[in-house]
Amino acid sequence: MIDVILPELPERELALRSEETPQPSGPRLAGRVVLGGPVALPVTADLVGPDPELLDFLRTEADNAVYHLVHLSVTCARDAPDPALHSVNLDIGLTAEPVRRGTAVFQPVAWSMTPRQLTAEVTSSAPAAHLGPRLGFQDGGDTAFGERVCLEARRELRSDPGWEIRHTSAVRIGGTYRLAMVVRAPRGAVSRAAVAVGATVREGHTLHRFREELEEPLRLAALQ
Repeated sequence: MIDVILPELPERELALRSEETPQPSGPRLAGRVVLGGPVALPVTADLVGPDPELLDFLRTEADNAVYHLVHLSVTCARDAPDPALHSVNLDIGLTAEPVRRGTAVFQPVAWSMTPRQLTAEVTSSAPAAHLGPRLGFQDGGDTAFGERVCLEARRELRSDPGWEIRHTSAVRIGGTYRLAMVVRAPRGAVSRAAVAVGATVREGHTLHRFREELEEPLRLAALQ
């Protein structure tokens, strides 16, 4: 196992558009959500070198696939005025295009994600993530029966992964959530990660939905 230091991320405050009234003049949800990143780093032999098993795994994959570490964060205001955030979703669309025209490539997938689940309030940013066998994140203990999950990774091993942050009776959404995934992508291709952030607020029994998609997908640099 190796420790991967989570980098500092450039941040942008989002003004999410209403999904009910999506016109430019429609209502927006501003001052509630800040997105950090995304930032991508290639998984290289130098990175995994201290762990012989990880190095062997990377070598066995070298003819067909490359791996990337993608880092993001979502910061949600703790003291925002009502209505409070009911949920926040971060959705990623992974795509790949061959460098040489006519070459078939497979679609990238979220090979592993962290955190998989959180059941307690966020108090601080984790300084490192732990990569274990086969480039899988080591998250620690499992969720106990009956605990309310406030953050959950979704759709691992697919091209449309993401995380959902949920308001629960025990935990209100707020603070900074550090997120990371290992992406398995085809060698000899240009892969990209499109990022969108959605949120809901509850007014009475009605949920209002907001969303924003980043204009430029993150390019995952192809390794030669």
